[in-house]
Amino acid sequence: MQNQRTLFNTEPNSNTLSLENRRYIGNKASLSDWIMCLINNEIKENVTTFADIFAGTASVTKASLKYFNKIITNDFLHSNDVIYKAFFENSLWDRKKLNEIIDTFNNLEAKILKDNYFSINFGGKFYHQNTAKKIGYIRDEIENIKNDLTNKEYNILLASLIYSIDKIANTVGHFDAYRKRKIPEPKFELKLIEPFNTNKVQIFKEDANQLVRKIKTDVAYIDPPYNSRQYSRFYHLYETLVKWDKPKLYGAALKPKPENVSEYCKTNAKNAFNDLIQNLDAKYIIVSYNNTFNPKSKSSKNKISYEQIESILNKRGETKVFENSYNYFNAGNTKFDNHKEFLFITKVNDERKKYYRSPLFYVGDKYKLIKEIKPFFPTNINRFIEPFTGGGSVFMNVDANEFLLNDINYFVYKIHKFLIEQAKDKHRFYENIKQKIYDYGFSRSYIEDIVPQELKEKHVKTYFAKFNKNAFQKLKADFNNEQDKDILKLYLLLIYGFNRMLRFNSKGKYNVPVGNVDFNQNVVNALNDYFKIVNQKNITFYNLDYIEFLNIAKPAKNDFVYFDPPYLVTFSEYNKLWNEYKEKELIEYLETLNKNNIKFAVSNVTHYKGKINDIFLDWAKKYNIKKVKSNYISYHDNSNKSIEEVLVMNYKPENDIKIN
Repeated sequence: MQNQRTLFNTEPNSNTLSLENRRYIGNKASLSDWIMCLINNEIKENVTTFADIFAGTASVTKASLKYFNKIITNDFLHSNDVIYKAFFENSLWDRKKLNEIIDTFNNLEAKILKDNYFSINFGGKFYHQNTAKKIGYIRDEIENIKNDLTNKEYNILLASLIYSIDKIANTVGHFDAYRKRKIPEPKFELKLIEPFNTNKVQIFKEDANQLVRKIKTDVAYIDPPYNSRQYSRFYHLYETLVKWDKPKLYGAALKPKPENVSEYCKTNAKNAFNDLIQNLDAKYIIVSYNNTFNPKSKSSKNKISYEQIESILNKRGETKVFENSYNYFNAGNTKFDNHKEFLFITKVNDERKKYYRSPLFYVGDKYKLIKEIKPFFPTNINRFIEPFTGGGSVFMNVDANEFLLNDINYFVYKIHKFLIEQAKDKHRFYENIKQKIYDYGFSRSYIEDIVPQELKEKHVKTYFAKFNKNAFQKLKADFNNEQDKDILKLYLLLIYGFNRMLRFNSKGKYNVPVGNVDFNQNVVNALNDYFKIVNQKNITFYNLDYIEFLNIAKPAKNDFVYFDPPYLVTFSEYNKLWNEYKEKELIEYLETLNKNNIKFAVSNVTHYKGKINDIFLDWAKKYNIKKVKSNYISYHDNSNKSIEEVLVMNYKPENDIKIN
């Protein structure tokens, strides 16, 4: 006998079915050559491995066979898994043997067959009654002869059955419903599929978000579902046919109990996509996306927007976008005008900034620590509740369905509210702020360098402060003299002020001196990120004491509350509002959350310049504690200070992340 991995009796004939001979929503058969062409044109380095994470009909997997040495293909539907194994698995099968079995099936007479599970449930609905009797009988027989078949042969017969009955189904291409009409009896002929002679493909049947944590690939191709239509429900009949557990069926469409329900078809789709992309170990990420986001049918409406996909991919590296117009197969009557398929190609650069920074550049902001603490946050959050929002770098980097934010500082609150409003028309915002910068005569390195060279040479480290001092004093005086405070002016004071602080004296006057800073490209980048993110998030902002805010928010199951309170043992301006009573009040509230099984995490400084927060430390011992490598900067003299910071959680971090 030949090597066990070698196929035998596999010469093809003309009466077979190819991989493309199947109706399937989102099928990429007509686009696979375009996709591969773009990949070849854009990826110049040597790449040998390819992963088709949501393979569907596997038409992209097929196209990749020409270009890659190793291919991973995955889908969590039972029927697709059988089809992949039938077409791509490199193991023993005998064509002559299977043709003889198929010939026997094709000689069946429906009138002598008894009704069976398939005909009783699906006959006269999805298939003509006689056809349904044949399908059910054939499926039973395949199971009866399973011990006489290799695994490859078993899967080929099942896949051949699916492909042979696909085009004669009394549907528009899926099994969410059937046509209410008299069904003409079709000519039913079982045909063999045409497998590929390849040893390149490794097949998985897993949830995509779990799979990406296990695999490594040069190129990852992502084509998830984008609307509320669950594939496991659309193709439930094939799932039942493959599993053949003969389940109890429900509803007009005769569906079994839900299984393999995708998060990408729910409101949590953006979070699931972000989790997938952030955990992919790949050199290049390729994402297919079609613009079915404004259809007449609500079920066809996209759960993830073009902008959200681009934003998430940009966290991993430089992203290019390509488009192609084509006729979309939607298996129904939903019409899409000017339909386009977009292909995002991201060259992964994990050294690139993955996390967004708040444009408030606020003292105590968690931007420099978000990379360290974010992996410990829950991944599926309904409402993200943040009682001490501060600059906002934490909420900017969290995915949730809704955001309830709060800060007791009135001007922090006002700046956030102002910028959230400006996000609706950022071009107008930039025109207005540019005009203010010109009117007052500030430096503006994001546009041009107007600081004289002699000033730079004379004041090497402080030339921005020297240049902007008069303009800053004038702006500060104008703002302090206003009855109705112009928040745009306050934002400029924040950007050009010392250490970008918000500090007011007892008379309510802004009293920060000019800083050695400038309205530069980093500020513009932070603003653009902020505008993009807040436009994508459902945000409600409050200006209350944190307890009052939490009483309004009423944290519930599946919410996540993140606390970054003033620190009892440090000396920042806002920490003057905090004392031992407030620390104990917070701890008491945290205990209440824990008793109600509501997840929380709290950041706190435990040691600073010889002072120790024993109150917090004693309480935290019964929870999970993550030591944080803090990079605290003193607002007094801009110097690093010895400090110990922790993140305390009342839950076990996901994915077995080690705490320390």
